[in-house]
Amino acid sequence: MTDKPASSSRHGDLAELLTEEIRSGRFPVGGRFPTEMELQDRFGVGRHTIREALKLLAEQGMLGRRRKTGTVVLADRPVAPYVHSLRDLKGLLDFAQNTQLNIHHEGFASIVDGTIGGFSKLPGKRWFRIAGVRATRAYGKQLCWSEILVPEQFKLDRDAVHHRSEAIYEMVMDQNQLRLDYVEQEVSATDLPAEYAKLLSADAETAALMVSRRYVAHTGATFEVSLNLYPASRYSVRSVIRQRV
Repeated sequence: MTDKPASSSRHGDLAELLTEEIRSGRFPVGGRFPTEMELQDRFGVGRHTIREALKLLAEQGMLGRRRKTGTVVLADRPVAPYVHSLRDLKGLLDFAQNTQLNIHHEGFASIVDGTIGGFSKLPGKRWFRIAGVRATRAYGKQLCWSEILVPEQFKLDRDAVHHRSEAIYEMVMDQNQLRLDYVEQEVSATDLPAEYAKLLSADAETAALMVSRRYVAHTGATFEVSLNLYPASRYSVRSVIRQRV
């Protein structure tokens, strides 16, 4: 069971179209890529849509900026399945919009000692668990094994999970009148177990990354925890760290 393809964004659709044009040789590797203004005129969309589409292609390693020559084509296919740029909370939450979850399992699970994925003092013992393989929305590349857990005390329309056009954390917020305060993230190194390697078409017992996130509401309550297990080569994080003034 999968997310509807129609839930993809305008800039995601545009990025997919431009990717196909690069693959076909319309814009050869090493050659100049059209400017933002040229793309705006061609597709009749706003500057923000163009910039977000180009950002996706750059994060896939297909485009790069060079002094004097502008934007150039670096590769005719994505170099890395997913590069996650973290500049602010929106950058973190873009992950849910740029990927899709193919659900394999769902149901209630019990937690021990109020701990999930290194996050402690979590509410309740019964959590609704959704698990499956996550892939890029634009290219369908398998990324990771993903698990999303929501405390039983929070409403979640289980039927709507399979027909959603929004991220699950957004559904939980909407159905419980919550506002997102912050997201806590932890990245740790581990090995890739054989059962997950098979699902992800990866080598077993190779290096892997566990990316855990805890979503906290304006009330101070944790309303979702997500666990994402990646073969190490399929995920990287790009952050901007600024000096405080």
